[in-house]
Amino acid sequence: MNFPMKACWRAEEVAGIVANEALEHHEAIFLATHSAIKGFDIRGSHQGEIRSADESAVLQALSDASRKHAFCVVQGEPGSGKSHLIRWLALKWPEGRDVTLLIQRADGSLEGALEQLKTRLPAEFKPLFDRLGRRQRATDEGRAKNFLSNLANALDPKYYDPPLEDVDWCAANLPGELIDNLTVKNEWTGPARILRLLDGKGEAEGSERNSQSAVFNLFDISTLADAARSVRNSGVRPGAERLAAKIREEADTIDAFRQEDWDDPEELLREIGPRVPYSVKLLEALNRRRNDAVQHLLGVSAEGLKDLFREVRTVLAQRGQRLVLLLEDITSWEGIDNSLIDVLVTNADTRSIDGQSDLCPLISVVGITPAYYADLPANYRGRITHELNLGLAKREGELQDVAALREEEARLEFVARYLSATRAGADVLGQWRQSTREQSSPDAPNPCLNCPIKTGCHATFGAFDDVGLYPFTRKALGNLFDALNERDNGLTWKTPRGILQAIVSPVLEQADAIEAGDFPTQRLDNRALLPDSRNLSGILEQMIDARLPEGRDHAQISRLISYWGDRNRSTTVRLEDGTIAFAGVAKPIYEAFGLSWIGDVETEVKAPPVITPVVEFTAVEPTETVVVEENDGPRRNAALNQTPVSISRPAAPPSKRPSLTKSELQKSRDQLRHWKETGELLSPMEWNKLVHGLVQSIDARSVSLDRDTFKRLFTDSQVKLEGTAPIRRGYFWVSKDEWVLSGLEAYQALKLDKGLDNSEVEVHRRALAALLRRLEPQIEQYADQRLGLVDGKRLEPSVTYAQILLARAWLRGTASPDMPLPEQLKIILSDEDDAESDPATRSLQWREFLNKTNQQHRLLRVALRDMLSIPQGESRSFGLADVSILAAPLELFRVTLRFAPLPEEVDSGITLLETAKGIVLSVKGSLQNILRYERERLVSQVEGLMEIRRGSALRDHIERVDKAIDAVSTSVPGASPDLVRQWKTMFGRVKPLLDSDAVYAVQTFLLEVSDLKEEGKVISLKLAAGAPSRDLAQFKDLASLGETVVAELLEHVRDKLKARAGASSLADIHNMGTALVTLGSDQKGAMS
Repeated sequence: MNFPMKACWRAEEVAGIVANEALEHHEAIFLATHSAIKGFDIRGSHQGEIRSADESAVLQALSDASRKHAFCVVQGEPGSGKSHLIRWLALKWPEGRDVTLLIQRADGSLEGALEQLKTRLPAEFKPLFDRLGRRQRATDEGRAKNFLSNLANALDPKYYDPPLEDVDWCAANLPGELIDNLTVKNEWTGPARILRLLDGKGEAEGSERNSQSAVFNLFDISTLADAARSVRNSGVRPGAERLAAKIREEADTIDAFRQEDWDDPEELLREIGPRVPYSVKLLEALNRRRNDAVQHLLGVSAEGLKDLFREVRTVLAQRGQRLVLLLEDITSWEGIDNSLIDVLVTNADTRSIDGQSDLCPLISVVGITPAYYADLPANYRGRITHELNLGLAKREGELQDVAALREEEARLEFVARYLSATRAGADVLGQWRQSTREQSSPDAPNPCLNCPIKTGCHATFGAFDDVGLYPFTRKALGNLFDALNERDNGLTWKTPRGILQAIVSPVLEQADAIEAGDFPTQRLDNRALLPDSRNLSGILEQMIDARLPEGRDHAQISRLISYWGDRNRSTTVRLEDGTIAFAGVAKPIYEAFGLSWIGDVETEVKAPPVITPVVEFTAVEPTETVVVEENDGPRRNAALNQTPVSISRPAAPPSKRPSLTKSELQKSRDQLRHWKETGELLSPMEWNKLVHGLVQSIDARSVSLDRDTFKRLFTDSQVKLEGTAPIRRGYFWVSKDEWVLSGLEAYQALKLDKGLDNSEVEVHRRALAALLRRLEPQIEQYADQRLGLVDGKRLEPSVTYAQILLARAWLRGTASPDMPLPEQLKIILSDEDDAESDPATRSLQWREFLNKTNQQHRLLRVALRDMLSIPQGESRSFGLADVSILAAPLELFRVTLRFAPLPEEVDSGITLLETAKGIVLSVKGSLQNILRYERERLVSQVEGLMEIRRGSALRDHIERVDKAIDAVSTSVPGASPDLVRQWKTMFGRVKPLLDSDAVYAVQTFLLEVSDLKEEGKVISLKLAAGAPSRDLAQFKDLASLGETVVAELLEHVRDKLKARAGASSLADIHNMGTALVTLGSDQKGAMS
């Protein structure tokens, strides 16, 4: 086929044949387009009577002449085929003595349903309708206010006798007073919405009810909360004020979910019911009283309806007839639906006496929605004899599918019947229907059988059971069905009605556009088809822009490829039948629709799928303890040739935006398109995770960063795509520029698309490489901003970390400033040994620095190792280290004791770095102050000890003092016993040091300090850190205590001599004199 096609149907026939409602057809069209309904689920108390899940078995079971009662419900979503099945039962119901009444959904109102009932019952029963009641002659606004007043009265705790089950709650919260408030009456739209539905209208002006249940929902409570904003101090009692305050609080929760596209109030109720308890209680109270409050507004008495059916059944029982009620939609009867169900579940046999009943048998088939069934009282559910579920929900709370449309073949049959009927036209179908009455079921007309271009047409577009699919193809119907919105304000379009309204009608009505070469038009851009179903890959968009002849409609080609082809393919291939195809659309289809061929001229046989390696990354969790031995990230070019990774799909925030049943690649592309067009990126968490992984795959050295700082700067919480988080200075933002979109799409294609050919792989790799390459300068700029600049150069955290660790090693005495630099680096990169500088005895400033670094040194060391390590192949050990960046700063630090300068007022956001900067700032950027205070302390101790020992050796002095104290204690018992005991305790503790090298070390240090003082020099950091600080302090403290004790004992001896003058023996006098001389000489020496 190499010529444009023409429409083989008349556009004016479409509306009449492809009708939205099953009952709008005449019989010929209905039967010609009817596809057998099967595959449904069968339940109910008598389910075993239906032998198989098909319509014929249902008809056979229900129409059995011996059956006296059946209450059969047909459950399915709006548009799922309930009406179609019920009408088919009406058409096929055997003729006999049954009085069969088919009550259509019509306008969806109770008034319309009653009018049909009145029209279709025998004329003798029409006077019964006069007793049902009369509809109020009031405006819509007046009826709504009356409805609200009736509800307010019914909510009064004293209204019902006996009281309803929620009477205590109503007494405590006074909902009747709340809704009877004047402001609420004037502003609350909930009652008007209910009445509009009961009148068969939709919620919006000009819309249809579409089987929607007329019940209050959470959205009504939200609008009530808004209307009740001024109820406080308006005259209502405190209970009503409290209720208003509660539902206003809960309305915030409801509104927050609505903003996330939770557009089905029933589903929302299941999701957040426990979080909005007052709203749920109020909702239940309103719906519990709805029927009573609305009945007299409808002009129908519930009891009157029961009486009507009772009389009809009584008359028919006398005639030996059976009543068959086929009700397309139970929601048309809301307001009196409970009374109607009471009628339908009444089994005549339960009223029989001696085998005779005053009521005729009743067979009823009722169409209901899952939402209505969910609210059906248990006592009614238990009396359902046969329950036909036309679909099932995958999970609780989701919309049901349609069993008859689950298989592709069933969908093709469904569409093919409408295509064939439309081509035949209503007149031909009418003649066919007449012939069916005269002969046994001839096949419906199929114009394709005698079409002169059948062979070429079917070869190009495909056929089902000899019915051509033109202007569709099998792929087009599959793509269009997948694109149908499954969540549109609580409804699904993946139903027979949805296929007709959103796919078949919009296409067949474009007959003129097909012949003019303008097909497909924007008629396919309807709300039933998700907008992202028309999103092409970025590469394909670029190719169309480059190849499409000037003046041709880009959107037209995009629609064709989106639905008739493969929007993920951008190559020209040869198909199995020899034809060539671009983007999944065969060349003859382009020609048939009069579109320019934009594929390649030269084609190659479709190559087998290429195993496409893509970048591999591991998300790094930012913690203060980083794994040291982690392997370095690959260079950018190497990153393009690694094993694919799978990206998890975490549970998103509670969003109910509709999405296609499509591949992960399609979802990714559509989300990127949505981001580009609206600034909103769906699934932001997983996209940010993906971009974080790509950023982490960049070699840190290529952006002049070490690995540790790179990982801490670019954490998964810091890397954000534009629009995915509130604006914050600390985030690394990746904008939605075209090169970013192309790179992200390329990454996803390389990872997810296993059917790429070589040219596509090459294009995607270039786009990904460009993304990584263009991210590098942005990363460097971000690092400059976060780390700060000093004299035009970026802060090097490794220098700060190394200087802190080195200062700590000096002050702990594990390293000395005069050691070779490699030795010092080895010490600070190794785990710490025990301190050698007696830190606990040092100055306050010395101890504070060590205390501040005590909890950080391990983290600093781990980070520094990661910063300096040079990985060796696949080894994960520390290996070699590149210390070139540290050599000069550490040498300068050794000489000046000043830390490298830090940028002012810059917060890096890296906890460890900010802690390190705080340590440096705490000593004002230098160790000089610490050394000064420690030097003063040491000099003070040295000078004091030198003065006390009075030129004697340290050991000799201490032993002489101990001997003097012993002598006095013996001669003068009771002299200063506490001080003597204190001396003995301290002396016993220090005595082991007298027998060790400690005495020598302290004495040597005393001489070194004395020499420095004589030379006019000060103690160096090396000498200070190596000082025997603990031993020096102990000897100094012991010597000072000895001086105190000796002075006290001297006074005791003198007093003793005076007191005993002339009374003592010569020996006593001699002993005390000796002690006095000894103490006196010591005391004199102390004073000299």
